[in-house]
Amino acid sequence: MKQHAYQCDIAVIGGGPAGLATAITAARAGKRVLLLEKNGYLGGNLTLGLPLLGFLDENGNKCIAGFGEEFVNRLQAMGACYGVRPCPKHNSVANVDAEMVKILALQMCREAGVEVILHVETIEAQVEDGALKTVTLYGKCNRVTVAAKIFADCTGDGDLACLAGCSYDMGRGENQEQMPPTVMCTIEGVDDNALLDHVEKHPEEMKPMSATIQTKPGYDAAYFRADPNYVFVGMTETWRKLKEQGICPVARGNIIVINGVHKGQMYVNTTRLLDVDGTDVLDLTRGETEGHLQLQKLVETLRAHVPGFENCYISSIAPSIGIRETRRIKGVSTLNLEQALEGEIPEDTVCLSGYTIDIHYNNGSGTLFHKLERPFGIPYGCLVSSEIENLMFAGRCISVDDHVVGSTRVMPCCMAMGQAVGNAAAMAVTENIAPHKVDVNALRQTLLTQNAILSL
Repeated sequence: MKQHAYQCDIAVIGGGPAGLATAITAARAGKRVLLLEKNGYLGGNLTLGLPLLGFLDENGNKCIAGFGEEFVNRLQAMGACYGVRPCPKHNSVANVDAEMVKILALQMCREAGVEVILHVETIEAQVEDGALKTVTLYGKCNRVTVAAKIFADCTGDGDLACLAGCSYDMGRGENQEQMPPTVMCTIEGVDDNALLDHVEKHPEEMKPMSATIQTKPGYDAAYFRADPNYVFVGMTETWRKLKEQGICPVARGNIIVINGVHKGQMYVNTTRLLDVDGTDVLDLTRGETEGHLQLQKLVETLRAHVPGFENCYISSIAPSIGIRETRRIKGVSTLNLEQALEGEIPEDTVCLSGYTIDIHYNNGSGTLFHKLERPFGIPYGCLVSSEIENLMFAGRCISVDDHVVGSTRVMPCCMAMGQAVGNAAAMAVTENIAPHKVDVNALRQTLLTQNAILSL
């Protein structure tokens, strides 16, 4: 077995949206940063074809900018993104070319001086006197040991924090039910004009599948036709009839398709995989398997029953299953639903979240929406471990309750967290202090100079 040893200022585990923002921001601050990723590419869930949601709040105000906005602008300059568009259902959408995300992510890491190691997954965390000393990763008969002053868990699942012995919560209720994940695919050959002609003649197709889902007026064919930058959630009546006939291929009440940046291309976010624990490899195996098999039946159903999809075909299947939630690590602070619904913005806020609290039920096809009248602030303490002195986290594993995660899990918010963690980690290294001792006012000032939004 090959042995590799690294020393750095800041080790970032996980190269998804949060990890990219953390690593690049910290490297731009002049620190030696090592970014370690289990896949053979960077970008995480952003490479599945998902749109970036949450740049705008319910009232159309921009609540996230900074690194996330920079990333979108650079994708747009490459012809790989439509930019940010207001949406009557999702507040805002920014559809992207999933493959170009991988290229831009590597380009930005190289520009910032981030050292990247792919194909490695964390297997061991050495903790001494309440601090992480080394983290060991493994891949292809290679053992990589990393010593760092600050570690950032950006795995989404809190894998590093779990290995370090941190406390965490997971799911909802006694059974720790997690939101069902999705295996996505890219389809080609779609005639979206035919789809929109159908929903224009049959507005019942756009009815919400759940009583809690609130959509502003104007989420209709005219909206979709006005700009290709859209996410289509509909075909409710068709799906209802298919269920009655016992031929609905997925446990959902509608379809979700994200219009691609190339003509006739769409990303399908419609499979629903129940009772899958995203931290269990056997569950993940079952979920990946069922998801792939569901996709075949789903596309056959789209061809047979949805106008515009008669000639569609799968051109690629997403490289990994899309996980909505797993562990939430115990931080110095924990954000709860009441605070989010009240739109609280604490003094130590380091980023905002204005996206709807969006919970997908594990027990069937339903979805719970809590519309937010205004954004809420994410306190710095939600990103700092309360148990490991030099551990921080960004992404869906931060310290929030089982409902707030329905908002904070979206990717622009994860990028905003990562920008805060990257700056804070760099400050901690410079001052040779633990992250919980960082001057949050100074951190906030730094974030503001980087175009972050901390209040409205």
